[in-house]
Amino acid sequence: MKLLKGSVLFIVLLLITSCNTVTDKDSSADKPDAITEDTNKVVEDTEKKVEEPEKEMVDLSNFFMEDGAVANYLGDGNEYASYRARTQWHNENSVSVYEDNGGTTVLRTYRITEESIDLIKEEGEFYDKFNPSDEELRTLPKLSTLLQLPLEEGKSFDDWMIISINQTIATPYQTFEKGILLEKTDESGAIQRKYFVSNFGEIKREFIMSDDEIEFSVTSTLESVE
Repeated sequence: MKLLKGSVLFIVLLLITSCNTVTDKDSSADKPDAITEDTNKVVEDTEKKVEEPEKEMVDLSNFFMEDGAVANYLGDGNEYASYRARTQWHNENSVSVYEDNGGTTVLRTYRITEESIDLIKEEGEFYDKFNPSDEELRTLPKLSTLLQLPLEEGKSFDDWMIISINQTIATPYQTFEKGILLEKTDESGAIQRKYFVSNFGEIKREFIMSDDEIEFSVTSTLESVE
């Protein structure tokens, strides 16, 4: 009888041990799948990071000429369409352009940030030299925006829309590639266009108006740089 009880107990112990062994094997079998899933996720995340292109950094200060540069623009369609533009840098973030069309001189001062070029001062009949302090330049309010990032086709700001960022622009000075074309249409239907290129800034402007099916246009195009 004792021998029978001992045999039964031995068999029970064997069954328990076998169950534990199977469970351990099953758990071990699950681990490689979990590791594989984690590895695949890491690979996918790495591929996504590699595929994402880095955004090109744009230095908006490049859309102005050097300090003291004088640009001459050839006009067509109006006696005041021709003008001379002189560039004056105040500091690395502020620049003024004096525009003389023979009838008057207009001063425009701009503040350059990482995201935009903002007009902060505009004054006609300005025949002096503008020499503001850095503090004055910082406190001048924004009047409008000349350019704003991102420079992408279809983007808009201050009623201007970016029509093209790869425009070919023919001027008497030279033919430019990769120009930026901005366009605005006012309530009367008149169209204004501005053309910009890096290292020069605005190289052409257009004003187009239709009256009784007759199109009237005024253009100013870069002719020379001194």
